[in-house]
Amino acid sequence: MLSKKTVVFLALAYALAWMIGFGFFALGGRVDSGAFVAMAIPYMFAPAAAAVITQKLIWKEPLRDLGLQVPRLPWLLIAVLLPVFLVVAALALSLALPGVSLVTGLDALTGALARKLPAQQITDLHSQLEQTFLAKPGVLLLVSFMQVLIAGPSINAVAGLGEELGWRGLLLRELESLGFWRSSLVIGFFWGLWHLPLIAAGYNYPGHSVAGPIVMIVLTILLSPLSGYVRLRAQSVFAAAVFHGTFNAAATLVIFTKGGTAFTVGVTGVAGLITLLLADAALWLYLQRHSADGGDATTQLP
Repeated sequence: MLSKKTVVFLALAYALAWMIGFGFFALGGRVDSGAFVAMAIPYMFAPAAAAVITQKLIWKEPLRDLGLQVPRLPWLLIAVLLPVFLVVAALALSLALPGVSLVTGLDALTGALARKLPAQQITDLHSQLEQTFLAKPGVLLLVSFMQVLIAGPSINAVAGLGEELGWRGLLLRELESLGFWRSSLVIGFFWGLWHLPLIAAGYNYPGHSVAGPIVMIVLTILLSPLSGYVRLRAQSVFAAAVFHGTFNAAATLVIFTKGGTAFTVGVTGVAGLITLLLADAALWLYLQRHSADGGDATTQLP
């Protein structure tokens, strides 16, 4: 049974986000428009707003209890590197699928982007880049990888905090009594379902208004233990924000693949689900072994 505080938080997080998301698409908004980015910013900060309202204004408890502490530096580094490793592993697995290949040249890249961006944007992008050193094979991939390592734990992490202050801040603490794995499952479910307006409209899985949200929920359920464990070991919600931001940034590297579909390639496709499942299994085995050696099977909140 969810606590009253949990229910209030979820009601606020969903009401704020869904009002923005469903309202945007009801008024004719599109995923492939510039207005979508403007809408997505307040959408992503709905869980943080809900957490602050619930924690401070309604329950009148300290915001520090949401994990607003300086993270342990080794685990902050892991929060940057682990999502990159997961995405790279998912891309490597994607390349094992029939008809999927890595593209590094400009022509191949813009061809792969044809299914993701409007034709005019593709034409403009190609004309802007073809006379630069970025047109050389492999350069764009290298530059993009460096951008992931810079933007992921910085700009993207700020947006990530908009979600994580709710999911791995307030909700993780409120569900602590369920234990690590069950709380991760519950958080992952609500986290994925919260994306419904965006995914149903075609974000991540274009043209799949029913199957897309289902796969998204599976993705967040599988990702939840990994992000939650990093947050617990770092003893800070900021680590979860860095993990989230870097994961989102690294996920864009899928543009360097050709072939397959949104359901198969990249960290958001089947290749990613398998990668995350294997990572969860490794974490479970590690915690089991740690428990057998006399340690705690899960990490408690500070």
